[in-house]
Amino acid sequence: MWSETIGYREYRHPYLPGFFRAVAQAIPLAGTEDLLDLGCGVGEVALGFAPFVASLTGMDLEQPMLDALGNRALAMGINTRLIRSRVEDAPADLGRFDLITMGRAHWFMHTPTSLVRLDQWLMPGGAILVCLPVPNPDHAEWHRVYEGTRDKWVRGNLREMTRLTADQFFQGTDFVKVKQVIVQGEKQLELEHLVYRALGTANTSRAMLGAEADEMIAAIRAAMTPYFHSGPIMEKHLTLGSIYRRRPACNPQDPTSWGKVGRNETCPCGSGKKFKHCHGRYAKSC
Repeated sequence: MWSETIGYREYRHPYLPGFFRAVAQAIPLAGTEDLLDLGCGVGEVALGFAPFVASLTGMDLEQPMLDALGNRALAMGINTRLIRSRVEDAPADLGRFDLITMGRAHWFMHTPTSLVRLDQWLMPGGAILVCLPVPNPDHAEWHRVYEGTRDKWVRGNLREMTRLTADQFFQGTDFVKVKQVIVQGEKQLELEHLVYRALGTANTSRAMLGAEADEMIAAIRAAMTPYFHSGPIMEKHLTLGSIYRRRPACNPQDPTSWGKVGRNETCPCGSGKKFKHCHGRYAKSC
């Protein structure tokens, strides 16, 4: 499905170049780490981290995506290990990685087996990064008009799937968010770039719409022309990254090691009482 968007992906909301350095500093990365990028696509995330890690492994279900990543990496002189597989179908002994990344892909991996694989593949002390560009961070009118126009041609259930947040993805697991990285920037945008952006999104690609794609293109051009009457405009961008690590081992004698405890959960102190009737009475966060 996503391989149908190859050729237009550079016009989608980008991962800002400064984002990768900011994450490398936040983790921090020493340049000796092994990285596994899940749902790697053509390598926007994996190749962005190439200067900050020792090795790259990319996993994707679609061979054309892996081929595009391999060609890009070859042109950049970067060695990559490419694996065609779903996360849940990949072997448990794939390897151990210091950093596992998911860029615009965690929605498609939310299965019990995938969560088990993440735990099996992540090195002790390692980190998982879920990252994605945030559309229209400045709430620009032209962007709302564009999305409203494109929405008329949206097909499939992609929008429903992508409502799953990173925190919801890891809910009920031993992984907790420890840091968040936000990088903002701007980039020049031409009207035709919005046409390519629509075609570079799976639920409005030519493969999805067929002959109706031309109708969508005409509608986008008509709706957006007033905003580009003086030429290209500057578009604001924001890239968001959430860093997760395994929850520290719980020490019944040390409430600071308990993490977030639900009010109706058993108190970690071992009293057998509900948290709200025990230490939760003194915890402002409960």
